[in-house]
This record gives sequence, C-alpha cells and structure tokens, in this order.
Amino acid sequence: MAERAVEQALAKGDDVELLRLADLHFSNPVPRRAEDDRSLEPDVARFQEAIRAAGHLVFIFPIWWGGMPGRFKLLLELALTPGFAFKYVPNSIRWTRLLNGKTAELLVTMDTPPWFYRTIYRDAGISELRRNILEFCGVKVTRVRRFGSMRISTESQRQGWLAGL
Repeated sequence: MAERAVEQALAKGDDVELLRLADLHFSNPVPRRAEDDRSLEPDVARFQEAIRAAGHLVFIFPIWWGGMPGRFKLLLELALTPGFAFKYVPNSIRWTRLLNGKTAELLVTMDTPPWFYRTIYRDAGISELRRNILEFCGVKVTRVRRFGSMRISTESQRQGWLAGL
C-alpha cells in the first residue's frame, strides 16, 4: 500500500519521503530527561523533520485492538512535542496549533469490517489520530480510507483496494 501511494505521488510530480516505522529506532520506554531537555533521538528527529518539510502526510497503519499500534502512538508522542506541533498559551487552557496548513490522509487496514468499525466502535482509533492528535496540532485530515476485513479478503479484493488508492 505504501509503495502504491509513493508511485502515485511521484507520478503527480510530488516530492516523497517514505518512512517505515519498522526501520525507525527509538526508545521504549522513553528515557527520563530533565523537563527542559528538548533533545530527540535521531530517528524521532528525522520523523519530525519529515513532518516539518511536508505539506501533505499519508499515514498507513493497521487497527490493532481498536486503535493504532502502540509503537506508532509512541513515535507520535515523542515527535509531536510542545514547541514543534503545538504551544500552550501561558496561564490558559488554550493552545496554538503549530502545524497549520498541513493536510493528511489515513489509509487504515483492519480485520473488522469497516462498516462495523465505524458504527459499533465509532472509529475509535481513527478518531484518536484524526481529532485528538493531528487536528490538535493543526493538521487537517482530508481523507480516511478503511480496508478490511483483511483476514478474509481475497487477492482480487486487495488488488482492487490498491487500484483505488
């Protein structure tokens, strides 16, 4: 799916940087640091820089236990830091979104049928990423595509999904 998304972006003349979560190295659990320590592990800084440079982001991930994989959530927690993704207004409950102007799309695979995930689980993991994380930081999600049930899908279904990206 990632390869198809890259091919399509390149065909449109877009610049693309593909980061694969499995290839990124960062600590879990997060090492204790002083409160004013803003240093980042190299791959977290690379992820942050890719976000900074991008106008449009594409996140491709599976739904696991109703939400995004823990390692993906950890990367977001490490990278979307105050001063980079948002800034709190002093003496207020308000914040400033620092990633305004960026857009994103979510391509999500799941074993649950997408209609069931939307209606029964209320899109829990997708809503968390969309509203609670990305929109909090100013990123507007322009498209969400749900693919499933992966476990019982056929090769022709999967090829159809890829063709429709």
